[in-house]
Amino acid sequence: MKALFLAGWNCARFFLLRLYCPGFQAKIGQLLGLNTRIVVKKTSEVSLGKRVVSDGRLTIIVHGNGRLEIGDRVYFNENMMISCIEHVSIGANSLFGPHVCIYDGNHEFSAEEGVKPTSQTAPVSIGSGCWIGANTVILKGSTIGNNCVIGAGCIISGNIPDGSVVTMERKLKVRKIGE
Repeated sequence: MKALFLAGWNCARFFLLRLYCPGFQAKIGQLLGLNTRIVVKKTSEVSLGKRVVSDGRLTIIVHGNGRLEIGDRVYFNENMMISCIEHVSIGANSLFGPHVCIYDGNHEFSAEEGVKPTSQTAPVSIGSGCWIGANTVILKGSTIGNNCVIGAGCIISGNIPDGSVVTMERKLKVRKIGE
């Protein structure tokens, strides 16, 4: 019953989004939760494959002429964030743990002027069949190949080849208070 309600809710919501943003396309069977927030501009392009599912708060922001492509059967866990200024692509059959953030842009900044409202951008591509662990941050210009596992807490910047397992080594430092 919940799935039927979500499918109907998303069908109505996407109809209204298409009226505002002609570049918004969604295939049938979306199960995006009621807490899903989608922010697009009239010039944005968004393509959602079949059976895209979110189990909690999912925030998708596609700025200006940004282009977001999400393949079939992609699962987003709680508190997921996608910020797309240029281009973000997610392949089919990928799974995202809680608190994952994907950014294809970064504010410009300098020592003289501080943070500026303009951004530097580079596309983000996530292949098919990937599992992205909890609290992972994927930064602009990153490419993750097909069938990759990204361990919890990783910060991804750069290219990850197909069939890779990525983890970050961290050492826990424990000391007595006052030392």
